[in-house]
Order: sequence, then C-alpha cells, then structure tokens
Amino acid sequence: MYRRAALALAALLTASCAQQAPSELDGAWQVQEIAGASLNADERIHFSVEGETMRGSTGCNDFTASVSQFSGSISIGNVVESDGVCPSEAAQTNEARFLGVLPSVTRFARHGASLDLLGDPAQPDALITARSDTSSTQ
Repeated sequence: MYRRAALALAALLTASCAQQAPSELDGAWQVQEIAGASLNADERIHFSVEGETMRGSTGCNDFTASVSQFSGSISIGNVVESDGVCPSEAAQTNEARFLGVLPSVTRFARHGASLDLLGDPAQPDALITARSDTSSTQ
C-alpha cells in the first residue's frame, strides 16, 4: 500500500515538474529599438518566445533561436535563418543590427507591455526594446 502511494506521488511530482509556468518572455513582441535607434514605421522586426524557442522575422528573413532563461537572466543561441531577400537597404541594416546584438543579450526586464533585452549589467541601456505585439501570428 505504501509503495503504491509512493509511486503515485512520484508520478504526480514528475508530471508537475514537467509543466513549466509561462515566462515573462513568453508571447509575441514587436521590436521598437535596437541599441537605442528606432526602426522606421515601415520596417518590422518581430519575434515570439515560447518555452525554449524564439521565432520571428527580421523583415528580411524568418529565424529561430534557442532560449535559456532563469529568473531575469537569458541566453539566446543557435540562431538559424531562412534564405530571403531584404526589401530595402534599411531593412538589411536593421537585420544585421538585430542579429548582431542578439547574442549579447544576457538579461531581460519586462515593464507591462514593454520588454527590454539587456546586455552587460554595467551597461544599463537596452540592446533591444520591444512591445507586446497583438497583431503577430508568429
């Protein structure tokens, strides 16, 4: 009897540990600024985070990346892009800037519908500032 109860408890604990609570990063985000520079109104970079995966579009290419997070710390790696063509030189520049700073992100801060992806703690400015994106289908 005790053994059956112990096995049932172990199964319950394993199932509850396997289900992770949603993170503050989870959801769809539209990039507003990259390293302090705003995007033009006709340029759109967006991403979504679900668990350990980031998916999005740089305005030129779709991408996916792995995400590891703990508390306010984050690590983004293994960015994989589709092959595409940028519609403009400005979009190509923004894509390069976005993908250039993404590996430097080490922490995040969420303030309501705003998300800051931050780097080195000695540098308080956000590498990427995004807003909750309710229009994204990602």
